[in-house]
Amino acid sequence: MDLPEHLHHLVSDLGDSLVKALSEDDHCRDLAFQIQAKGYGLMLILEASPMSFGPREISDPEDADSSLPFSEDDLRLMKSFKIRMD
Repeated sequence: MDLPEHLHHLVSDLGDSLVKALSEDDHCRDLAFQIQAKGYGLMLILEASPMSFGPREISDPEDADSSLPFSEDDLRLMKSFKIRMD
């Protein structure tokens, strides 16, 4: 999917900011060094994809926030990464 130029710049800036933040965090930097010491490279990949703003069904009301345009799958993924929306 081709991103509009302005969105491409925003995603690129976010990627740069995330890499900077991760490189400045001692624990993240140590983990990256450990992975690289085992012969693996690391790559941060961001994906921007269109979101559906239509109706959605959420099976777990605790995960629901009707003001947020996330699908049930989005919420399940965020929950698996321990991302809370409060």
